Amino acid sequence: MKFNWGTGIFLFYTIFAGSLFYQVYKSTQYDNSLVAENYYEKDLAYQSMYDRKMNSLRLENPMSIEYYSEINSVEFLFPKDLKAITGKILFYRASDEKLDMEFPIQLNELNEMKISTENFKGGRWTAEVEWDSGEKGYFDKKILGIKSKP
Repeated sequence: MKFNWGTGIFLFYTIFAGSLFYQVYKSTQYDNSLVAENYYEKDLAYQSMYDRKMNSLRLENPMSIEYYSEINSVEFLFPKDLKAITGKILFYRASDEKLDMEFPIQLNELNEMKISTENFKGGRWTAEVEWDSGEKGYFDKKILGIKSKP
């Protein structure tokens, strides 16, 4: 069998078409879901979230979020001078929305809350705290690197 121009062109277009079909097939297998289901509503509520962030920044004693890998726990320390704190804590995993967890704020007498991370999958998590005290709303956020259980 001789290799001529016609055979070369045929092989080139066959390989090109095959790779193109393969790429189309692979793109249908990819999970391209949005990071947030209701991203449009979140965008509309941006101003209120901005106001909450600014309220948090203006606090004399800001809230702190600390992760302790030795005891598998995340500690949320709220300002001691604020009372009647309500809200929610969202642990957000950008790589898999099925792992997201939400907890209501339940403080002890020292205005702190601890959440165990024993059942969390290791990796990058974002802790988002949306909370209210009196008439003001607050928002705090911190990225955590949670380690897997050995």
